[in-house]
Amino acid sequence: MASEPTREELIRAMEPEDLDAVMAIETAAQLTPWSRAHFRDCLGNDNYLCQVATVDDVLVAFLILSRILDETHVLNITVAPAWQRRGIARRMLQQALASARADAMSVVYLEVRESNQSAQALYRQLGFEVCGVRKNYYRRGEGHENAVLMQCLLSGGHK
Repeated sequence: MASEPTREELIRAMEPEDLDAVMAIETAAQLTPWSRAHFRDCLGNDNYLCQVATVDDVLVAFLILSRILDETHVLNITVAPAWQRRGIARRMLQQALASARADAMSVVYLEVRESNQSAQALYRQLGFEVCGVRKNYYRRGEGHENAVLMQCLLSGGHK
């Protein structure tokens, strides 16, 4: 029985040259995708951390974080549909949490669609807890759906 070839996975800083691939992933995976200008603005802001994950040099996921004072906010994390459920988002978030701890951040926040139960389960496994709900926050077809607010308290964090 032949084994699957070893793949090289890398998490690195997002570069302007990545925007075409990032936009392709964003439009394929999100119900209400960000604009190219939104990503460009994030890349040009020192308070944002923009990362991508590649497998064998193919961009398969990205993560956008905002860091203000001692708080980190996960603004967008998206994995290309063909690469979902392979642990890529988990590894990106684990690295982001480790970096936040190393930089003395106290808390990491995120919001997720109420209907996205698999993402919520992943976030709970990584130490996030529900801390609120934003009613009718996300557009969904002709209507809206709630955003579930979650936080991960880091050592020495908020109480």
